[in-house]
Amino acid sequence: MNHIIKEINANLSMLKENTGRVLHGRGKTFSGYEDITIEYFSGIVLIIMFKERPDSWRSELCDLLESSSSSSMINTVLFQARYEKTSPVFDAEGNITAIEKVIQENDLSYKLSLGGRQNYGFFTDIVAGRNWVREHSTGRRVLNLFSYTCSFSVAAVAGGANHVVNVDMSSAALSVGRLNHKLNNHPAEKISFQKLNILKSWSRIGRSGPYDLVIVDPPSFQKGSFSADRDYQKIVNRLAIMTSDGADILFCLNDPLITVNSFKELLKGEHFEYISRIDNAPVMKEFDDAVGLKVLHYRRLAD
Repeated sequence: MNHIIKEINANLSMLKENTGRVLHGRGKTFSGYEDITIEYFSGIVLIIMFKERPDSWRSELCDLLESSSSSSMINTVLFQARYEKTSPVFDAEGNITAIEKVIQENDLSYKLSLGGRQNYGFFTDIVAGRNWVREHSTGRRVLNLFSYTCSFSVAAVAGGANHVVNVDMSSAALSVGRLNHKLNNHPAEKISFQKLNILKSWSRIGRSGPYDLVIVDPPSFQKGSFSADRDYQKIVNRLAIMTSDGADILFCLNDPLITVNSFKELLKGEHFEYISRIDNAPVMKEFDDAVGLKVLHYRRLAD
């Protein structure tokens, strides 16, 4: 376990009280930890277990973290049992807990809710995508599809976007998105929210265009809502008629069953050209990089 603590310490030292992933075990580069992901949320270490682990393992890990070189950064160690239906969050003694907290990533604030649900309102793995959007949003009209709690939108407004349209079918997620913008003192007139089933609402979404930058970040494993094989080509076709010439598109996918090349095949079309894959954060080590998180940059060709 000492090599795991070494990896965690190295990543914590780079975060410097920020927020981010500190162990990406599911990338299969740490033997025996393929079922573990560890996040750091401004003082909280969250150990996400996709398979059950014995109490003795949890105790040993807590002891090693408390005695590690980064212990001063750690206020609380929590666990999440993703192998259970309700994905409970609990402390080292096994007590079920729920915490609401405002976290920071690259000087921007986001609301976090640990406990009570599987997802907690923020995905650390796609930090490189948020950084890219922030750097490429100045003066642009942005469409954020499958916006969830609007972290891409927060990054876009921070980067100088003229306007961002957030679209998601969850009113609860959009409510958190509104709060996230308020936490960052963003002007309300720069942000719109549309509670829609994206695949059935293209005409309404298109009314707010044309868009100069689009982020497409659908849920990977949400049954009944989106299928990459079935639906991604539909999105490509629709975006062709609601984007400006030269518009940038970030197509995202975190499905390990679809490789980068297979994803590119799903995105083929006459209106967009592939530019590059956005490099994931260094912590996102993958045994096979082709199946890891994929954030692909495309550009709209002139008609």
